[in-house]
Amino acid sequence: MSRVEMKKKRTGFTEVKELPPPTILVHCRTVVEKSGFVSTGIMTHVEGDLLEIEISDFNRFVLGENVKLTVYTPAGMYLIPSTIVGKDKGSLMMINPPENQRRFHEKRTFPRVEINRSGKLAAWKREGAVGDFEEADQLMSIDIKNISLSGIGFTLPDPFRLEEHTELRLEMELGGLIACTAKVVRTEKGIGNIYYGAQYVEMEDAKMNSLRAFILREQITALSTSKKEANKRTFK
Repeated sequence: MSRVEMKKKRTGFTEVKELPPPTILVHCRTVVEKSGFVSTGIMTHVEGDLLEIEISDFNRFVLGENVKLTVYTPAGMYLIPSTIVGKDKGSLMMINPPENQRRFHEKRTFPRVEINRSGKLAAWKREGAVGDFEEADQLMSIDIKNISLSGIGFTLPDPFRLEEHTELRLEMELGGLIACTAKVVRTEKGIGNIYYGAQYVEMEDAKMNSLRAFILREQITALSTSKKEANKRTFK
């Protein structure tokens, strides 16, 4: 028995296998299977709830279709049940299901998407304050700059200021009204405004599902736009 093994036996330490990053799937051969048809492509993008596969037979698949993916990686084979949620010339975009995401270690738990949307600050409660939230005389407009399933980044005009740890009641216009309670975790002075990063404290499950769908749509749009811009640069 080696010294390491003896030490583990004495201390009762159990070695935990570190999860690989999801990027291990990228650039790997991927078999896409649906009822009555199988094709092979290459996994090109993995982020949060979204997978992208470059595949020549993309026109043989339709939106909303259920498929089974088999990804051959250096760490082994991964079987992933999925659904097609987007198509581009030469590629398919699919759901990365939660059970597959749990197989990997992601540095950023939830992907953040850059957006330009509006919302409202309805009330706030500063750290240490006793009692209920302070309500604004009129809903204050916020400019939403980025969003994820864990938090939001937005700006408010100077000189109105919120300190870190202030709790907020927000209303976000994201193709539908999504209300939440959030806490300020970061502030940054800008030109004529202040940027705030806030983490969600409370949000209804139905609203969280709506937010997840919105973020997925934004990811698909951003990925398609990025590819089109890259193609333009290539052919200049």
